[in-house]
Amino acid sequence: MTAEGTILDGKYEIWKEVGRGGMSIVYLARDKRLNKQWAVKEIKNDGSKSTETLLKGLEREANILKNVDHPVLPRIVDIIDQNGVIYVVMDFIEGVTISDRLKEEGAQPQELVIEWGLQLASALDYLHNMKPPVIYRDMKPSNVMIKPEGGVKLIDFGTAKEYVIENNADTTALGTRGYAAPEQFGDSKGHGIYNTDARTDIYNLGATLYHVVTGMNPCEPPYEIKPIREWNPKLSSGLEKILLKCTQPNPDDRYQSCKELMYALEHYRELDDEYRKKDKKSLALFTGAVVLSLICGGVALYGRKGILRERLNNYNNYVETGDSARYVDNDLKAAADYYKKAFELEPDETEAYLKYIQTYIDSENELSEGASKQLDINQGLGIIANRIKSGSGGVDKNNAVLYKLALTYFDELGDYKTAIKYLSMVDKTDEEYGKLADYYNSVATILSTTNVDAGGLIDSVNSFADYNSKNYTNQNAEKFFNYKIIGRIYATYITEDGVAEKAEQVMAKAVEDLDEYTGNEINPNEYYYAFYDNLVTIYGELGRQSADEISKQSNYALAIGYAQEFINILDIVAYGNEEVGIGLDYDNALNTAYYNKMAFIANCYKQVGEFDNVYATYTEAEKKLGKNNVMSNKIFADHLDTVFTQCELKEQDPTKWAKNIKSDTEYLISVYDDGLDVKDIESNKTWKKRKETVELVKESMGK
Repeated sequence: MTAEGTILDGKYEIWKEVGRGGMSIVYLARDKRLNKQWAVKEIKNDGSKSTETLLKGLEREANILKNVDHPVLPRIVDIIDQNGVIYVVMDFIEGVTISDRLKEEGAQPQELVIEWGLQLASALDYLHNMKPPVIYRDMKPSNVMIKPEGGVKLIDFGTAKEYVIENNADTTALGTRGYAAPEQFGDSKGHGIYNTDARTDIYNLGATLYHVVTGMNPCEPPYEIKPIREWNPKLSSGLEKILLKCTQPNPDDRYQSCKELMYALEHYRELDDEYRKKDKKSLALFTGAVVLSLICGGVALYGRKGILRERLNNYNNYVETGDSARYVDNDLKAAADYYKKAFELEPDETEAYLKYIQTYIDSENELSEGASKQLDINQGLGIIANRIKSGSGGVDKNNAVLYKLALTYFDELGDYKTAIKYLSMVDKTDEEYGKLADYYNSVATILSTTNVDAGGLIDSVNSFADYNSKNYTNQNAEKFFNYKIIGRIYATYITEDGVAEKAEQVMAKAVEDLDEYTGNEINPNEYYYAFYDNLVTIYGELGRQSADEISKQSNYALAIGYAQEFINILDIVAYGNEEVGIGLDYDNALNTAYYNKMAFIANCYKQVGEFDNVYATYTEAEKKLGKNNVMSNKIFADHLDTVFTQCELKEQDPTKWAKNIKSDTEYLISVYDDGLDVKDIESNKTWKKRKETVELVKESMGK
């Protein structure tokens, strides 16, 4: 057991024990840099077979969760091996398990269970669509946390596995009897273990929802899953049919994907017997009306309705096919083509326009190694602009499309004048977009001038920040986009009077609000990335402005902490991705961002005189980037220049360095020699500036 107050890896302070299992203990810990709470799972490696198995599960869990980005799935942020003990640092999830809730309250309300089911099915669908897919295999009430605000979080990935189609048999029977599908322990007749897949998770989820909505544990007598209305006749017959289908012994008889299950849960009332009776009655009345209309000569009208219905079906098919190309195949060009066909077919529908624009944004922000972008964003936006100009399908009055197009010009292209054009077309009385368009219009108007009125701009941004904080919930994706833009402007004008202090308040609140977001409309890491980037700039400036040494050290420490969090996100993006990475010969935005933040961290340490940490930072970056990366020459040259400058401060005459500052000089030579074979090092101006003097120093030392 780890004592309270223990500091792990110089970062995480153990506060208290919050849970334990047979071979592990979970603690609540505080990140000293960011004043943020994490959960820390401790496992002592005693060399036993059981511990070895647990550690393999832990390693599997860590590898899976490092790749995920979904509000129902936890994040792993660090793995530490300290004195023979393994510590895994992950999201601290407050709340109680569904299992605990069942013990206290019994069966849960049907509507709540369905909402939980949708959230969990969404998480499983996310895992199943990873490359390679991940099968969770142990869904049960004790593995689901209910957060204080009501959402759920899936925990314990020790039995999850990557699904390989060629693997015809799992080597071990994993899962929990009662919730586990038959194939996890054998086939539908109990003979031989065979491969688990996404349908296994569907069975597990169905059994879990059965327990939660009935209060009857399938792990206890009578050890079976009965129709739920045998336990409670008031429950929906539609939900009963869904759960029975989920828990069929034969996987072929279940829902074949979580998307199918989610659709069924969203429309469970339509499966109810009472609904179907009413629907049949309505259909009979409708049929009678149609017959009457035919008799009365209404054939043309009915035919037009059929045509319109068929067109709408085709529109939806184009959109769905575009979604598949975009999210499954990562073929952005094909996705854009399908969305374009959709809005050309139904120009008065909104969805295809918005997805078309977003596809071009996704292409613009692709990180693929050395590849040209799949789409030309100017060309794509031009197509929408032409349709607005012609007024096709009333799109020139569609506030959602106008706003999306304007913000794309504003955010992606920095074309403020064009953004103003479309912001001005948004109806100012529109409840969703009117006020936002006003704020962005005022900001864009100032930014579009040659001599920006910084004071007026910051006043507008401050007002916008207050409006954004007060008028949107933490589940509204628009709130975080606004935070991103606001933070970027603050960071750009950070040296203006009073900006750093206000920016600190706003961006700290942005991170706090994002921590509470549980939706799936945005990728939270994309916004943490932007918020941490802004906070790095903010605390760096506050450190520069500090009037006393204590404040200075505190602000620079916070700047370093957020820079390290920023780098953690870079690692998450790069981890397991064959197309992008940090180091080696990768040439992409990740490497530039990594170099910039490591150089920034080194500079922060310089400002407080911690040169051991300065050099350690450079060394860490050199190790990560290697010697063949496009940014390698920069970090090696920075390292050399910093050591060189310190030598000059201690002794101005380089010919006396070897005698008067021997250890510093030897370190300088080692840094120089280590960098000689770095890619493009001879073309680096900083390196070349120091090279001649270092060579002279080496000669004076006989090296």
